[in-house]
Amino acid sequence: MTAHYWVILGIVLLIGEIFTMDFSLTCFAIACFVAAVLSWIGLGTYWQLAAVAATIFILLFTLRPLVLKYLNKKGQAFKSNMEALIGKELTVSQTNTQTGKCYAKNDGDLWELACEEKLSQGDNVKVFKVDGIKLFVKKENK
Repeated sequence: MTAHYWVILGIVLLIGEIFTMDFSLTCFAIACFVAAVLSWIGLGTYWQLAAVAATIFILLFTLRPLVLKYLNKKGQAFKSNMEALIGKELTVSQTNTQTGKCYAKNDGDLWELACEEKLSQGDNVKVFKVDGIKLFVKKENK
């Protein structure tokens, strides 16, 4: 393979890394760049493929764990989706006196609330559990 094919493949893999963000495609891209250098030097295809395999192996099992450890610090865990709702403080925005159901808005979404205490419009509540489309809340005393 000629060097420019290796470089193009490496660039494509780096672009793919933007979408995965787990540093694995970067290891493959670096291996492609190593093969490109070997191609420019004049080494044959077998040497290039062996260098790609060795570089991928070394990077995936040495450098990748170190980079992931640096990027994913334990104290900064992200909460996403339903986990992000737990502990959130909301204000009751609607109550239905006929059905006894209460609702609160969170980021534009209307959620049904379940609480042991009677809620009225304007009450502050804190989410402690999420089940489907229902938020289980406790009334906050302010």
